[in-house]
Amino acid sequence: MDDLIAKLKRGDEAAFKEVMAMYKKPIFNYLSLLLGNRPLAEELTQDTFVRVYFKARTLKSDHPQAAKAWIYSIATNLARSEFRKKRIKQILSLSDLNGRQASYDPDVESKLLAEQLLAMVPEKWRVPLVMKEMDNFSFEEIARMLNKPIGTVKSMVFRGKDHLKKHCLDPKGASHA
Repeated sequence: MDDLIAKLKRGDEAAFKEVMAMYKKPIFNYLSLLLGNRPLAEELTQDTFVRVYFKARTLKSDHPQAAKAWIYSIATNLARSEFRKKRIKQILSLSDLNGRQASYDPDVESKLLAEQLLAMVPEKWRVPLVMKEMDNFSFEEIARMLNKPIGTVKSMVFRGKDHLKKHCLDPKGASHA
């Protein structure tokens, strides 16, 4: 795997295709959960890999985990740019899907529910929450990707979960005593 990253850094097209095959679906799922917008997630997934291709030589390490963190950082930064540009607050609903899409994915309702709930969490907490809970990154990995102290990342994940509990799962925002 270290060799694959070294080849990617040298501009090897086959290595790029292999890295893209490994990470395209996870990056798309990550962006889809962050943005709550599948077409935009697809577009930003493509943009992520365009940047990976053209900037691979700038990757400082040949270690696979460093490459994974770097790719997720690119995707996260693209999503943040999109948040800044459009202040995305939309929530997908089942009416946005045609019947054909829904019939081929039995999990579509649970994915949409997760997207709807996550869309209600402020972006500053949503990004680390999705990285931790959906993509199973460690707090250390998230801290490196977001360039934040580990304690801050832990706090952000906790606050994101707390926000979900208080505002999304209990719509009245009642305290849980």
